[in-house]
Amino acid sequence: MPITVCLDFETKSRIDLKTRGADVYASDPSTDILMCSFINKDNGQQWLWNAGEKIPADLVMALNLADEVEAHNARFDQLIYEYIAAPDYGFPLIPAAKWVCTAAQCRVNALPSSLDKATRATNARHKKDNAGSALIRKLCVPDKKTGEFNTDPALHERLGRYCLQDSVAMAALTYLLREMSETDKRDWQVNERINDRGIKVDIELAKLAQDYAAMEKEALGAALSTLTGGHITKVTQTLKYLEVLKTELPKKLLPLITKTVDGETKYTLDKAARSQLLDSSDLPAHQRHVIDLIDQGGMSSVSKFTAMINRADPDTDRVHGAFTFWGAGQTGRYTSQGLQLHNMKRDCFSAEDTARVICAMRAGGELADPINSLGKLLRPAIIPAKGHKFIVGDWSAIEARVLPWLSDSDGGREVLEVFINGDDIYVITAESMGMTERQIGKVANLSLGFGGGVGAFQAMAKNYGLTLDDDVVQGVVNAWRDANPWAGKFWRELERAAIKAVRNPQTVVPAGRVKYIYIPKILGGTLMCILPNDTVIQYPYARIEKGGVTAMKASVQPKADSTDEWPRMSLWGGFLAENITQATAACLLKELLADMVADDFPVVGHCHDEVILEVLDSEIEDTLLDCQQYMEQSPAWCEDLPLKAVPEIFERYGK
Repeated sequence: MPITVCLDFETKSRIDLKTRGADVYASDPSTDILMCSFINKDNGQQWLWNAGEKIPADLVMALNLADEVEAHNARFDQLIYEYIAAPDYGFPLIPAAKWVCTAAQCRVNALPSSLDKATRATNARHKKDNAGSALIRKLCVPDKKTGEFNTDPALHERLGRYCLQDSVAMAALTYLLREMSETDKRDWQVNERINDRGIKVDIELAKLAQDYAAMEKEALGAALSTLTGGHITKVTQTLKYLEVLKTELPKKLLPLITKTVDGETKYTLDKAARSQLLDSSDLPAHQRHVIDLIDQGGMSSVSKFTAMINRADPDTDRVHGAFTFWGAGQTGRYTSQGLQLHNMKRDCFSAEDTARVICAMRAGGELADPINSLGKLLRPAIIPAKGHKFIVGDWSAIEARVLPWLSDSDGGREVLEVFINGDDIYVITAESMGMTERQIGKVANLSLGFGGGVGAFQAMAKNYGLTLDDDVVQGVVNAWRDANPWAGKFWRELERAAIKAVRNPQTVVPAGRVKYIYIPKILGGTLMCILPNDTVIQYPYARIEKGGVTAMKASVQPKADSTDEWPRMSLWGGFLAENITQATAACLLKELLADMVADDFPVVGHCHDEVILEVLDSEIEDTLLDCQQYMEQSPAWCEDLPLKAVPEIFERYGK
């Protein structure tokens, strides 16, 4: 019978974990273990070990015999174990392949990844003890005034109880969840090996950008002060300006700065609100000018440069642990943290332009459109090691290929024939709608395949600098749907299949190339969608409401003290189509990464449908060809899905 051990470390350090990341934190000399709790899930045996104590012999045996070692946000615990527990305290080594992350298991089950929120969402028998946060602030970080750590034995004892409760809560939670499949575990491990390799950042560029941004924010603040008569002096003073807007903004625009949170009406001037205001022709010129300045100052470029500096290994300038497995809801797509590569704007400077801008910043010169210029430096601030270059490969129109393939329809096969023949899908799409502009065909294909309408088209069009009136766009939407009747039919087929599955538990209901099944005993009744490669995406706490299926929405949580039900989402056809398309594309990337890592490709990162390789100059041409071959080889489970990739060589990260 397999043996599984759960563990949870409590540590102390002079390094801030949140800003510096787990890798820098664990490797810092000031970091040490306070205690660790262990649970043998198979027999219920518990241990609480305090640093300096002898390790119990039966605990050593359990760790040596364990088939799996579980931890919540396992990368942190694995690093602490490898940097401190094993070498400093004599714990037996645990092979990397034995680690399992229960936070990743939560995400695979479409739950929040935090232990606190996951146990609340599932109403688990044992929940995380929130009192631990106060204890951590008292014992795990130095006093701000004295710089010393608190050694109060009574507090230490309370922390021990909290530590053990975390392991109990984690073990209890996992019993409620579907286990990660062997493929899921493999893909998590592959992602961790990429995280271990890390990706290098240009620290000099990041610091120059940081300094330049500080000067620019000061200039923006001075301009705001002039515009507002000294009322607003910093771009961060959005709350002060909200008070002005609540009384002076045209009434028709007030809904743009209003939102409802937990039944309460609140005002906001967040990024979305600022964007909507600036898009409105009814916004008075004076307010437009102020909001535009605040918007410029609120761009996230600066924080991303700061994160690069904070999270980079001080010896190598490499950022580790940047990529999160199954980070995006139901779809299984990767996300990033710290480095935030997935949220960097694609519009960026070339290596040559970056070098020119660096020289200008070194000399204290001015940049044209400085805020946008800083945003264009984010990707180029990611660099290969000396003597290397990047190969960045991405699939061409991957979602436009996957959706019709998943439909398994005659109309879908006609779309795939366009790709097989090597024709330009965006030109063909435009022509099918009676139009000639390729850009319109591109935006239509990218925005309308999942039931989107005018709003979806306009949001995508904005990214491509395409401006059309809403009435013209409505014509485009109608023309696209008329030209692609298979898509609407597939949306409806997916929705009907989901409803039928929930109404008929344990019954497999096919729709195109996917299958739905409803399992009543998992997470209050979970609707599962089985993808063509047998990957499962989940919708927990699913039920029929108003003739359709709804499920728990993990990304939005009620208040901590709320007894309200977790927020829910509607599983309508277009949403389901988007989910399975993105999830299948994510499966393709995971399989590619697994193959590449197994075959020793120097993978240092990935972003959406991109793979990033750091290759020796002498091997660049051969690796470029190999990369293309790997990316265009369709896996056995989708051998009739035509894939196209055009990898490119970069001196700095681009695209």
